[in-house]
Amino acid sequence: MTGACRTLQVRDFHTRDILPNRLPKLALLVHERSFLEAFDIALTREVVINNMVGGPYAPAPWVAYGVTDQALQDVFNVLGNELEENMNQSATGQPFGHAKFKLLQYQRRNSGWGWTIASAGTLMIPNLFGMPLRTNRVELELQMEIEDAKGQTVVRYTAPGVGKARVAAYHGYDNTNAVRKANLLALQDAMSVIKQQLNSNVSTLNSQLETAGTIEKQSGK
Repeated sequence: MTGACRTLQVRDFHTRDILPNRLPKLALLVHERSFLEAFDIALTREVVINNMVGGPYAPAPWVAYGVTDQALQDVFNVLGNELEENMNQSATGQPFGHAKFKLLQYQRRNSGWGWTIASAGTLMIPNLFGMPLRTNRVELELQMEIEDAKGQTVVRYTAPGVGKARVAAYHGYDNTNAVRKANLLALQDAMSVIKQQLNSNVSTLNSQLETAGTIEKQSGK
């Protein structure tokens, strides 16, 4: 049944929810452990603790990508796209600081048990024709900190996010991709709220970031 399921597309990792007034370029940092603990706590010691370099935040933990069903890589892709396409003024030049993301809360559950019961009672025959088996629902709370080139946190936002994706043939996803899709939608939902909060402070943030300079200048390079 799952052979005919939908797969994630490039467009799933992008939105057009653009910040009206953009920020000076920020580089991406993700608190990888908070996401790994949510996605698969058994991997935390093996992947994060044994391979952590320079602290809990990382630009891209390649060592973990291959063992999390792409879920961690999805986080870096979707948040990186948010920065580059919807928030940063420019994709070129040295960054004026970092946008640091951390997962504060995460809950994943299966809903739509009526479909599951109906599927079991009919030997899953309707599922062969596209009836959903269940829905994966993700609820999370995302934190975004903006840090200037001196390493000082200038602002912090938190926001909830919700995402849902159906497990079904043809019109839905297999279970792994349904979880990934629900994660993406929840992160994008939280980012939409954060951008609304941030928008009223853009002018002040721009001034603070530009006054501190770029990361390259602060490092003396």
